Order: sequence, then structure tokens, then C-alpha cells
Amino acid sequence: MSGKVQVLESGKVRLIPLAAEHEAEFLRLANIPEINQRVNKPFPYTLTHFAEQLGSLQKSKNYFVWMIEHEGSIIGVINTADPRDVHLFQGGYWIDPEHWGKGIASAAVRLVKEFLFKECGAVRVQALVEPDNLASIRVMEKCGYDREGLLKKFYSSASRGLVDVLMYAVVR
Repeated sequence: MSGKVQVLESGKVRLIPLAAEHEAEFLRLANIPEINQRVNKPFPYTLTHFAEQLGSLQKSKNYFVWMIEHEGSIIGVINTADPRDVHLFQGGYWIDPEHWGKGIASAAVRLVKEFLFKECGAVRVQALVEPDNLASIRVMEKCGYDREGLLKKFYSSASRGLVDVLMYAVVR
């Protein structure tokens, strides 16, 4: 697996590998209520949490986090991991609500999916989406992911306990 984290670009977005200098943007995004309620992050998300995440990222060869840049501004985060080193990656993304509905998430998801298949030898790329998150369901379907089913009380949310999720995946 070459999998070296790199800048990924399309006409719409630029994905920049997470680094210490992104601390302020990451904290701002992670603490937006509309984002925090969907992602598995403590609230408030602090400098200590960010340092721990950056440390985990630097130790792992199969964990990738990019800041999403659009028109020169950092407006989101996308991540993926293969913690068991079996070429099965699971990830997620978050976009500043001011930029929802502009195709930014779809562009970022496509870039990461291509990177994982081409550079990391991914066999399967998957994402979990809460059933009421219609925008993310549309993103997954636009990006070629298949809905595989509903997993009841499957995902452990930091603030809401076990929640139902839909499994979406694309397989080589």
C-alpha cells in the first residue's frame, strides 16, 4: 500500500492533509452544533482532543484526515481509516453549514474514494449515515455507493448513545 497522504484536488475542492496549523479551523468546525450533533466528537471539542487526534493520525499508516478547502477557505473535514489493515476503509465528512448544498461534499467524497482505490489498494470503502440525514444519503448515492441496509442501534454516538445507521459501500 503506497497510501502516502497527499493533497487531492478537483475543480471544486482541494483536500489538504490535516496538520497542526489547522487547529483553529478544525476546532471551529467540530464545535458547530449542526456538525457536532452528527459526528462522534465530544462537545466542546478542545485543543487536547485535537492534539490526541493529530497524535493518532501521525502514528497510523491507514488513517487519513484532510481539511476541505473551497475557494481559498477551509470549510470542512473528510476522514477515512482502515484500522484492521484489511483494505476496508470507513470514513465520514463534515461541511460548514454555510456551504451545504453546493456539491462540495460529493466532490470531496469522490476524491477520497479514488485515492483509496488507486493509492491504498482498497477493496471496500464504506460510510455510515443516519437515516434522517437525507443530504448525506444523496451524497453517497451520487458518488456511486450502494445502500446495503439498516443497522439498528449500531453506531455509538458520543452524545446520543447507540443510533441506527444506514450502511453505504462501494466495492472493487
